[in-house]
Amino acid sequence: MSEEILSLIKSGKQEKTTEHKIEKKTTWLIFTIGNQADGNNQYAIPAEIVKEILRDATVFPLPFVPPYVNGVLNRYGDPYVVIDSAVLEGKEPQKSLLFIVMNDESHTCLRITDVKDFFTASEKDVVKFSEAELSDFYDGTLNINGQEVFVLNVQSIIEKVGKEIAAA
Repeated sequence: MSEEILSLIKSGKQEKTTEHKIEKKTTWLIFTIGNQADGNNQYAIPAEIVKEILRDATVFPLPFVPPYVNGVLNRYGDPYVVIDSAVLEGKEPQKSLLFIVMNDESHTCLRITDVKDFFTASEKDVVKFSEAELSDFYDGTLNINGQEVFVLNVQSIIEKVGKEIAAA
């Protein structure tokens, strides 16, 4: 009788440990950068770093900044630096008036072409780049319904902009 109780207790502990192994899921904002429609211009960032998505905001140009910095936009009295990551990648400037405002102290926003979707994925869907493949602007790729989408490293982009503006 006591052996049955011990086996039930052990099996209950095993069930609890398997319950704790729930996969962590992250919601991603999927968007496009650039004017081409070839499907290779989709990118992802974690939705938690997005403060808001703006449309038709006026961008005020700034002198003496790198070409990928479009200027600043005024959001509730605070200036936000507008980065065109298409130009940062060597592509032609975007004509879109759509912006992702970052949810941090950098007061930065990315100019994007279009919002595609919000996608929830588990960690197994994200393929991190190895040290050998490490890119300055990407953390890895995200598998969305069989299609690989680059995961932007927004923090490294913001750091690059800060260093280049400070050096100018």
